Amino acid sequence: MGLVVKNDNVEGAGVHALIVGVSDYLNLPEAGEPSSDETWNLNKLSSPALSALKIFDFITTTGLRLPLKTVRLLLSPSPAEVQVEPRLANATPTRANRDALSKLAAQWRKDASNNPEDMTFFYFAGHGTQRGSEDSVLMLEDFLTSDAPLNECFEMHNLKSGMAPTATRPNIALTQFYFVDACMDRNAKLRSFLNPAVPPVFGIELSGKDKRAAPLIYSTVDGAFALGRSRKPSHFAEALTMALNRGAEEPDEETGQWPVTATTIKNALDFYYTKNNLGTLVTMGSLVGSPVIRYLAGPPDIDISVEVQPDSLGLPCAIGVLDQNNAAVAGCNPGAKTKFGLTVQAGVYRVEVNAGRLTSNPFRSAPRPFMKPTLKPWTHNLASLLRPQN
Repeated sequence: MGLVVKNDNVEGAGVHALIVGVSDYLNLPEAGEPSSDETWNLNKLSSPALSALKIFDFITTTGLRLPLKTVRLLLSPSPAEVQVEPRLANATPTRANRDALSKLAAQWRKDASNNPEDMTFFYFAGHGTQRGSEDSVLMLEDFLTSDAPLNECFEMHNLKSGMAPTATRPNIALTQFYFVDACMDRNAKLRSFLNPAVPPVFGIELSGKDKRAAPLIYSTVDGAFALGRSRKPSHFAEALTMALNRGAEEPDEETGQWPVTATTIKNALDFYYTKNNLGTLVTMGSLVGSPVIRYLAGPPDIDISVEVQPDSLGLPCAIGVLDQNNAAVAGCNPGAKTKFGLTVQAGVYRVEVNAGRLTSNPFRSAPRPFMKPTLKPWTHNLASLLRPQN
């Protein structure tokens, strides 16, 4: 049930993943139709299942730091998403209801309880709310089926706490990554109920010292709405995939590999949000140490921008970017532009300008290291190096 990857031949440590995407909420009106207080002013969605599938595709094709041992997938796709991505119709035999989540989470925890060197990966996309600070409640497909308002939901805190090492699970994976792509606002309907309870996924056992490295990253800040997109993976899923592909900032001194860590993922996510003017940032909690989710074999691609002033440099004019070996960066052809963006590998660069008004050609800037993307332009004011205009 929902177990779509099972690699029994993996020797040593590996990854156990649980991925959930809920779009087709059975008791909510269609997207675009009027919602009401009775349905918590919520509608069906058309992004979470696509988002979850995008993350599933990444970890099963590109991979993480360790080989995959198990992947469990729960999807409730909307008809609109199935039109966009027909694989959603048969990607998993199990829809993302509360009963299925409870069963798959128990199996996921059991599989992850045999080797402390294992790693777990959890991703949820769908509706969510908060009852208080750091008290997120995530809604499953059958939300509002029963009279108890939150019966078909689960608490993120309960799920994560239930993955802690205990006397009965001393060998549970100690590296755990959690990603939640859901609204973190406090739904007004909650005020209608006195201490609404959420059934636990796990009974929480007393534990000793919790030595987990278990970062939890939310797609938005406390009290804010998530950023889904109609018939497309969400901005968070898009940004997370990019962060996993590019989110390394310096090489390991011993191996030369580039580690993608919880901190560099957050930095990459925030860069994406700011660059795309999304009006919020991600939230990260529970960080202990600097757990590595995957390694890049070489320097990552990063986005930078270059600006040369003034605009009137004289003709002919050519602006380029050189790497640390003074070789021209391929694909850097700004033409007549004096401000432009480009994608380069992390490294050391300098700007070269050949222009009609320069008193001496070419101008070459001092070298500058770029180890992560930057929004602020790398600016060069050449006014003092120009001949007067005729």
